Amino acid sequence: MTFRRPANSPFFQMVAAASLFWGSCAVAQAEIFHMASGGTIEGTLLNPDQSPRTTYEVKTDSGTLVLGKTTVRDVVAFSAQLKQYEQFLPRMPDTIEGQFQMARWCDENNLPDKRDFHYNEILKQDPDNEAARKALGYERFQNKWIIREDWMRQQGYVRDGGRWRFPQDIKMKEQESSNEDKQVEWRKQVRIWKSWLKRGGDRAQEAANGLRTVKDPYAGLALVELLDGEDNASIKQLVVEGLSNIKTAQTTMALVSLAANDPNDTVRDLATIGLENRDNQVAVAYLIKQLKSSDNTQVNRAAIVLGRLKHPASVLPLMDALVTTHKFQVTKGGDPGRTNAAFSNQGGGGMSFGQPKAQIVEQDLTNTAVLVALKEILGDQVDFQFNEAGWKTWYANKKIPLTVDMRRDI
Repeated sequence: MTFRRPANSPFFQMVAAASLFWGSCAVAQAEIFHMASGGTIEGTLLNPDQSPRTTYEVKTDSGTLVLGKTTVRDVVAFSAQLKQYEQFLPRMPDTIEGQFQMARWCDENNLPDKRDFHYNEILKQDPDNEAARKALGYERFQNKWIIREDWMRQQGYVRDGGRWRFPQDIKMKEQESSNEDKQVEWRKQVRIWKSWLKRGGDRAQEAANGLRTVKDPYAGLALVELLDGEDNASIKQLVVEGLSNIKTAQTTMALVSLAANDPNDTVRDLATIGLENRDNQVAVAYLIKQLKSSDNTQVNRAAIVLGRLKHPASVLPLMDALVTTHKFQVTKGGDPGRTNAAFSNQGGGGMSFGQPKAQIVEQDLTNTAVLVALKEILGDQVDFQFNEAGWKTWYANKKIPLTVDMRRDI
């Protein structure tokens, strides 16, 4: 059984009085001077700023000493609070109350290591002591006492500024930052090349070679951005050659957009070549959507590219696009896609212009480029022309082996 002294014992009164005394005083600092001869002197250094050091002026209880530099081996700081602590410790009762009193006194007198020692001593006697636990930084989590920093590190987290992160997340963040820096550098370089191309001369040839042969994946975004608002077909062709060297999702989408939409035939052809030499599933998905465009020209351009890529996923969508329905605005006597003005005679020999009301009409159009693409992909000696049903029936029969019984099991 642990003996517990009452709170009004001489020890508690002494510690309380010392707390009031030291709490009202500035921190007093003393040093221990270890002499080269083997002895020690305790006192306060009066000339701490002397440089270079030649002497130690030391104030002791018996007076002031002047020690030569060579007579002192080393100096150890020893605060008055620590000295007072050493005086209290032998008289402290080994009880929870005694440990608490010493811990609080250490906390008030800037002795954090001693403070934690006493709180840990409390936990040896009372492991679930809430006050001691919280003083040491513990908190309740899932009915256990944990120190959050230790627990987070055990889970694999590390500190990143003011947040806890997994090391791989930090590495990814650093990599992203590094990637952004590289992309910024490439933006600068691409802008320089573009300015050289605009000015012409020897630098223009250097810029053309740079754009044509660039292969760094971090240059891809800069090349894509260069296309924005660019109308010069020659510059576009150089950029397409560069994009074709870089096989990323960004460059793939830039190439398919050019292949399907650019007004220049050469640019479209070069972009299609770039798509042929890479994983183009994303491009094929984009082109299949273009087959449903309200613009018949767009439908046929997308089909041309699909025919070159020969991806099986495009077969049925191409069959659906053999004949497409489009809306046109026409006037009386006009042709689909054109708006004509009509004349009308008014009485009295005069003439005035009439404005017939425009109408919206639907018209089915056969798409030759779609038919060509379909035959390029299938490569069979069959041609159902624009008969969608005929193509689908043949394709369904071709895909199902004749030996397969299509009836359900009985």
